[in-house]
Amino acid sequence: MKTKIYKLSLIVIAFITLCLGCSKDFLDTKPLGVISPDQFYKTDADATGAVMSCYQMFEAINASPWTSLWMLKELPSGEVLCGGGKRNDQPPYEEIAEFRFGSDNSVITQVYGMAYYTILRTNLVVDNVKPDNEYKKAVIAEAKTLRALMYFDLVTLWGPVPLVLHNLNPSEYQQPNSTIAAIWAQIEKDLTEAIPDLPLKSQLMAKGMDISRVSKGTAQSLLGKALLFEKKYADAATQFETVITSGEYGLNPDYSQILRKSSEWGRESIFEINYAITQLNTWSTGNIWANPGRTTLDNVHWQLTGPRGDAWFAGGTSGLFAGWGFCSSSQETYNAYVAAGDDVRRKASIMNEAELQSFGGKMRDASNTLPYGSVGLIRLKYSTWKDETVDPAAATPEKNLGTNLRVIRYADVLLMAAEAYNQASGNDAKALGYLNQVRTRVSLPGLTVSGPALFDAIKKERRLELSFEGVRYQDILRWGTTATDLAGVGTKYYLGTFTGTVEDFVPVDNSGFKPNKNELFPFPLNETKTNSKIVQNPGFGG
Repeated sequence: MKTKIYKLSLIVIAFITLCLGCSKDFLDTKPLGVISPDQFYKTDADATGAVMSCYQMFEAINASPWTSLWMLKELPSGEVLCGGGKRNDQPPYEEIAEFRFGSDNSVITQVYGMAYYTILRTNLVVDNVKPDNEYKKAVIAEAKTLRALMYFDLVTLWGPVPLVLHNLNPSEYQQPNSTIAAIWAQIEKDLTEAIPDLPLKSQLMAKGMDISRVSKGTAQSLLGKALLFEKKYADAATQFETVITSGEYGLNPDYSQILRKSSEWGRESIFEINYAITQLNTWSTGNIWANPGRTTLDNVHWQLTGPRGDAWFAGGTSGLFAGWGFCSSSQETYNAYVAAGDDVRRKASIMNEAELQSFGGKMRDASNTLPYGSVGLIRLKYSTWKDETVDPAAATPEKNLGTNLRVIRYADVLLMAAEAYNQASGNDAKALGYLNQVRTRVSLPGLTVSGPALFDAIKKERRLELSFEGVRYQDILRWGTTATDLAGVGTKYYLGTFTGTVEDFVPVDNSGFKPNKNELFPFPLNETKTNSKIVQNPGFGG
């Protein structure tokens, strides 16, 4: 972690011995430099190292080279355009953005695999750390919360995934699909068991735990979110209310800073994934090209999703430096802010060309063309900020961005609570109060709507408040609004050239969201080929 890094020294070995020609003395020799599971997990330090390896996998799954769970959520959401340097720069990402992916998509395959690496590590903690003191009980609770978080993404994106809750023997490697109900039940169980043993966020340091670790509020917020997705609205409202009334959290008054380093682990943060600027990747050194990068410290995806450099972008005094051109804002996202009169959040989330020019910057080349896959809008959330990299003064401070990825923040909880109260019992007064807290923060007037109109307002608010944070796609899926919210998403790509004032684009064959298929990602081909017990999701063959 950024403020306190522990290195896990755990090697689980299988002995293969060749008996012929080997003496008894040789067979009795113990391997050196190896810790077996029955020798590990004894001390508080062992427990710490084991749970740190779980956090490490959350770093890796969101920031491995060309493999990111955050990207997997953002690309099909309609919030961003795939972009890059040119067509076919990264075909797996293009397939996801255009809903053309199959079971052999490498990003889907690697994210799915890393999800189970993460679950393996959490299972090892839960199974092997003995709850013989308060600290170890908290460590087990951390692991259960992280396991629940990983299964939350698996069940919402893949559906009936195998439910693995212990370290598998070889004879158990072929696991069947679980049921969606069983996965949700396990998520609830893990979080319900974890909550009593976790400290409040304000107690973490006093308990010998880093501020970046899971707190009681993390587990309560995630349990509320799971219950909301299950449509158990009254129970969800209860969990959110506990978080809201705990006094542990509040809204950052400056929306422009909520995802910046200045606000990491601040009052609005409930849980985030830590990244550091100390890895010192260059084009030829570091872990940047190790795939999957299970020792990831920084987040190269913030670099590759910055505004396209080369002959195009120059930041002037904006504070931005050039990136690789993936995931710029879509026009539809920009238009949503304008239509809502939401100037504060729009300016904190998206920069237009005129604004960049006011800083003395540019985004067009000498031929007056935009970068491929861009409509002239720069995503500011999780962007290439000079003051968030290892050497802000460097001419090309690439590949060493340490900006944290926020997983749950307080505004998200307020809006989920508003939705839960509105849907559970029509407690619109309370729902409206929480909604208007979020609106007031960005100088928008309070609303007075109720019933279905209030629900629509909450959905709109989530879009504006949480843009580019990896939330919208799962929201759209659970609301069942794909026909409207994903209409036209991924059906064309922009060339950066213009015919008159209209940017040229190319339509994409066999693209766009397909009902009864794209509600879930496919199980990876290498999983279905080696696991005879798993049944592929609809629309993707056997």
